[in-house]
Amino acid sequence: MEVKAVPEKPRIPPEKTKEMQERASKRNLILREMKNHGPSTIDELAKATGMEKSNLLKHLIAMGQFGKVFVVGKRDRQLVYGLPKEVESQAKSVT
Repeated sequence: MEVKAVPEKPRIPPEKTKEMQERASKRNLILREMKNHGPSTIDELAKATGMEKSNLLKHLIAMGQFGKVFVVGKRDRQLVYGLPKEVESQAKSVT
């Protein structure tokens, strides 16, 4: 019986790993702010996190695609982003 070698998993280059860790760190910061202060606009999140609004928007869009944040309404002509539990509680209060 012939034993086949298991192919090695491809290694992620160190520079790519660092980039991925920084992105995760920023997204965790955004999520933490939203957990602590509730639904927030981009202006509010930018002030709280110190991130540029354009970068913040990119992170919110990406997190929205993964179901981590949702648009829960509007405030001062800006979209308000919230976490999934907040979306559920808003839906329950409307019905």
